[in-house]
Amino acid sequence: MAQSVAFAIGKADLWYRTGFDYSQKGNNDKAFSYMLRAADSGHTAAQNNIGLSYLHGLGVEKDENKAFIWFEKAAKKGLKYAQNELGMLYQRQGNDIKAQRWWSIAANADDEYAQFNLASLFLQQKKIKKAYYWFKQANENQHPQAQMALNELKKMEVE
Repeated sequence: MAQSVAFAIGKADLWYRTGFDYSQKGNNDKAFSYMLRAADSGHTAAQNNIGLSYLHGLGVEKDENKAFIWFEKAAKKGLKYAQNELGMLYQRQGNDIKAQRWWSIAANADDEYAQFNLASLFLQQKKIKKAYYWFKQANENQHPQAQMALNELKKMEVE
C-alpha cells in the first residue's frame, strides 16, 4: 500500500514538473494537460496552477468558476498562494467576509500579497490601524507596493 501511494505521489510530481517545464516554454496547452493530471492526483501546487490557468485562460478557456474550485482545493490544503487567490475571487463576488477570512489565513502564513490585500480591505473599511499593521507586515515581506501605502498612511499620521 505504502509503495503504491509513493508511486502515485511520484507520478504526480513528474506530471507537475513536466507541466511546469512546458509552461516555461510558453506551451500552455501541454502545460495545462500535465498540470491537470497532477492536480487530479492531489498535487497541491498543480491544483493552484490549474486555478491560475482557468483564471487567466492559459491553455484552457477562461472560467472563473472552475478557477474557484481549484483554488479552493489547494487553499484547504494550506497553500497560501491559493488562499490569497481565493480571497481575490471572493472579493470580486462582493463577499468581503470570506475574502477577509482567506486573506487572514494566508497573511498569518506570511504571504505578502495576502497581507497587502488584507490591509487594503481594512483601509476600505476605515480600520486604519489594522491596515497599517498589515501594510507593515507586507513591507517586511517585500511586497512591491507596501512601502508606498505606508508612506500614504503616515501622511495621515497613523502609526
